[in-house]
Amino acid sequence: MKRANLIFALLLITIISSPAAAGSGKISGVVFSDYYYFFSSHNQALEGMNGFRFRRIYFTYDYRFNRNLSLRIRTEASSSGSFLREKITPSMKDLYLRWNFSGQSLYAGISPTPSFNMVEKIWGYRSVERTPLDLYKMASSRDTGIALRGKLLHGVFYYHFMFANGEANLSEDRREKKLYAALGLSPVKGLYIEFYGDFAKGSVPEGDITTLQGFFSYSFSRGALGFLYAKQSYGDGTYIRVASGFARFNLTRKFTLLARTDRVMDPVPEAYKISYLPMDNTTPFTFFLAGVDWKITENVSLVPNLEMVSYDQGANKDLAGKLTLYYKW
Repeated sequence: MKRANLIFALLLITIISSPAAAGSGKISGVVFSDYYYFFSSHNQALEGMNGFRFRRIYFTYDYRFNRNLSLRIRTEASSSGSFLREKITPSMKDLYLRWNFSGQSLYAGISPTPSFNMVEKIWGYRSVERTPLDLYKMASSRDTGIALRGKLLHGVFYYHFMFANGEANLSEDRREKKLYAALGLSPVKGLYIEFYGDFAKGSVPEGDITTLQGFFSYSFSRGALGFLYAKQSYGDGTYIRVASGFARFNLTRKFTLLARTDRVMDPVPEAYKISYLPMDNTTPFTFFLAGVDWKITENVSLVPNLEMVSYDQGANKDLAGKLTLYYKW
C-alpha cells in the first residue's frame, strides 16, 4: 500500500512540475462522494449502516504532442465499497496514446472499452450509479490493448473496436484475449441506436463468455430517454439477461429529475460483490433508482437519490438513500 501511494504521489509531482503542465498540457479532475443510509437490506448486517464516503476521485492530465498525437494519464482513487475499514487506494485508470487521422482515432494502452461508453455518456449520471453492464459486473469500463474508434458519414455512423487483454486495467495473466465491437447509428438528431458485442475465450471456469447488448436512446433539449437489453452467455450454458430503461428531464436550468429501472431476469453470480450496493446472488430482481439533480453551479451538483432492489424470491428488499455530491474542474 505504501509503495502504491508513493508511486501515485511521484506521478502527480512529475505531472504538475513538468513544462507541459504550464502550457501544452491540461489538468482536470472529477470527484463524487455520498452520505448514504441503508434503510433495509437482504443482509441484516447492513441495515442502519450509514456514513460519508468518497466513491471516486479522478485526476487527469492530457498532453498534445502535435495536431494528431496526444496522451492521457488518468489516476483514480477509490475504495472497494465493501463497508470495511480501509484507506482510499490509488490506481491507474487511463494511460494511452491517441493518434487522430482523417477524423478517426487509434488508441494504444489502457483506454475506455466499447462496452457501455456511449450508454454511460447518454445516461449522464455515472456519479449516481453505474450503467447495467458495469453495475452487474458483466463488463469493465477499461482494458489494456489497442482500439479504433470514430464516426463516418458526417456523424451518422459510429464504431468502436478493441482487441485487449480482457483483464480491465490489471496486468495480464493468461494467453487468451478479448474482442469488443460497438456499432452505432444516429440517422436523425437526438436518436442513437447501438449494437454491442464482446467475446472472451476461456477466461473463467465456466468457459467462453459472449456478451450482446442493444441500446436505443433519444435525447432532446430538456432531457433523454434510453432503453437497453443485454445478455451474457457462458460456455457452461448459463446466462444473465438484463432489460433497462432510464429517463432524465430538466425541470429548470438548475433541477433535473432522473429515474431508472433494471429488470435482471437471472441470478447474478457476483451480485454480492457489487460495490456500495451488494445484492442477493441467488434470485432474479428488479432495481429502481430515482433522484433530483440540483446543479449548484455549472460544475457542482448535489443529487439526493433513492435506490431499491426488489427480489423475486425470499430476500428482503434493499433500500438505500444517498446524498451524492459531484464536482469537476
